[in-house]
Amino acid sequence: MGRIFVGLCQVGAWGVFDEFNRLDERILSAVSQQIQTIQLGLRANSTAKDNSATGEIELLGHRVRLHPDTGVFITMNPGYAGRSNLPDNLKKLFRSFAMARPDRGLIAQVMLYSQGFRQAETLAGKIVPLFSLCSEQMSAQPHYDFGLRALKSVLVSAGNLKREQLQHSGEEVDEQALVIQSVRETVVPKLVAADMRLLMRLLDDVFPGATGSGPSNEALRAAVLAECAARRLEPGAEWVEKVVQLHQIQALHHGLMLVGAAGSGKTAAWRVLLAALERVEGVEGVSYVIDPKAVSKDELYGTLDATTREWRDGLFTHLLRKIVDSVRGESAKRHWIVFDGDVDPEW
Repeated sequence: MGRIFVGLCQVGAWGVFDEFNRLDERILSAVSQQIQTIQLGLRANSTAKDNSATGEIELLGHRVRLHPDTGVFITMNPGYAGRSNLPDNLKKLFRSFAMARPDRGLIAQVMLYSQGFRQAETLAGKIVPLFSLCSEQMSAQPHYDFGLRALKSVLVSAGNLKREQLQHSGEEVDEQALVIQSVRETVVPKLVAADMRLLMRLLDDVFPGATGSGPSNEALRAAVLAECAARRLEPGAEWVEKVVQLHQIQALHHGLMLVGAAGSGKTAAWRVLLAALERVEGVEGVSYVIDPKAVSKDELYGTLDATTREWRDGLFTHLLRKIVDSVRGESAKRHWIVFDGDVDPEW
């Protein structure tokens, strides 16, 4: 952090530290001393006769030029898991203000227009209330999220679906059906069984008389069944549907989470899907399974030596570097890095 502050002071840049309270409290307390030094230096410069002059402050044991345009800002989400409380000596250095609640209807409308939807205003007026109803009526699950981030995922997915259909058919598509299909592909996979029926009723209420058929994925389903037979697994209909949903979600997100009780088929699902995709697409699938609770955070992600400034890879970063370097043709394969363990904000 100190080196970042030195750079900001010398060039006169604004530093915005997002999710600042993710740092440990002991680090936050030490950082507050550096921020206070910068602010006192800026205040001294502003009271000087020539407030455009560049002053000097002492940071990390060195005299550093302090540009008068330097600024330090922080953002934070109080009350979240894995976050620290700001120490009092740091809290008093900043003037706090709360952000206004975003206008989801306007955001959805603009996003739909940017994705090429002509009925953006009408569709935004339906999809936003749908998410509000889901948030109010569905059961409380720790992995549920019907906020702005989830809404944006549905709209981006709908835009991708529209472009795909226009490329294949070239004809005008039913935009409402595409939004419904996007909701089914992105929201349904994370719902528990009871809430799935509730979502279908809400879709019928918000989009009366509309139909949205999801992709058939017949080739993938056939490959999943063939792989189950090869592994001597009994493919239940609901489990196969979850495997297909896993594939749909993976097409939208680089990182995803499989949540469920022990013995519910999570490991079998991703293993069968990886092998099934190899059957369908002919691309070799390679998996790397890591238990994130078996090693420390530094051993998992890597660490930077404070003295020599030398970076040492952790287990996860070593795998990433191996895949990116592609010394043995890794770029021609499909790679899945699986963190197999309890969900914990620490890792």
